[in-house]
Amino acid sequence: MKWRVDRTVSVGLNNLMPEPTESSQQDAQKKPLRDLVDRTADTVKKRPVNSIVWSFFIGIFLTIFPIGRIVGALVSLALALLRPALMLLGVVRLFEEVERRRK
Repeated sequence: MKWRVDRTVSVGLNNLMPEPTESSQQDAQKKPLRDLVDRTADTVKKRPVNSIVWSFFIGIFLTIFPIGRIVGALVSLALALLRPALMLLGVVRLFEEVERRRK
C-alpha cells in the first residue's frame, strides 16, 4: 500500500504559519557586534595591506605563545580552587546559622 501526500495541503499550511521574527532585544544584543564587523570590513577595504600585515603578525603571536594552554591552565586553577572555596563558604554559613540559633 502506497501513501500519497497531498502537497497542496502542506503548502497551504506553510503559508498560514507566520515567519519567525527576531525580538528587539536580540537585535539590540547583536547591534554592537554587527557595528564592529561593519567597521572592520570598512577598514579592511580602505587599507588592505595594513590589514594583511596586522593579521600576519597576530597569527605569528598566537602561534608562538600558547594562548590555549594559558587559558586552560587558568580554568584548571579556577576549578581546583572552587572546591575549597565552596567548603569554606559552607563552614561560614554553618557558623552563622549556629550563632543565629544561640541568640
